[in-house]
Amino acid sequence: MSMLDSQPPAVNAGSHGAYEWLTTISHSFSSLLTLCPTTVLGKYVAVTSFDSGSLDLNEAEKATGWQARNGIAYSPLIESIEILPDPCEFDEWYVFGTPVDMGEKGDGNIFAAPLSAGQVEVFVNLAEGFDLYRPNDLVPLFWRQLEWIQPESYIADTHHLLTFVSRNRNVFAAVHQALSKSRS
Repeated sequence: MSMLDSQPPAVNAGSHGAYEWLTTISHSFSSLLTLCPTTVLGKYVAVTSFDSGSLDLNEAEKATGWQARNGIAYSPLIESIEILPDPCEFDEWYVFGTPVDMGEKGDGNIFAAPLSAGQVEVFVNLAEGFDLYRPNDLVPLFWRQLEWIQPESYIADTHHLLTFVSRNRNVFAAVHQALSKSRS
């Protein structure tokens, strides 16, 4: 076996219930939005992590309709990707077809209390432990949380791994194809 054979594929994919997922070490959050802006256009975004913390909205973001509640930032209808904050590492975004209120951001210790609706735990900040391609104890907790949140899509980026999850088969297929063909 050559050294190249031992490397994971550029894009790993799978499914869980109604959701399809992919992970890649070859792309970033920014490249996903550039290659597939339809992941967010015409939708609403809830940001649970921005550079490992809460997104502190500036006046320009507030003027375009962004709101922050209980540690989570909520977008207006995304009509252009220019109104989105520039993605950083350790970002976690949920994408919805209608405005939502997800509740409050959790305290950061996912094992301290059972997951419950209205309490959103942030998985992206558990970077070394959260990977859908290499499942561990965090992955069932992620799927449980996703089941009650019911986003159209979930996007997360660490310093080494981009994760995209969607129940919109057309969006997922477009993202999978674009990321499989492109090297970031």
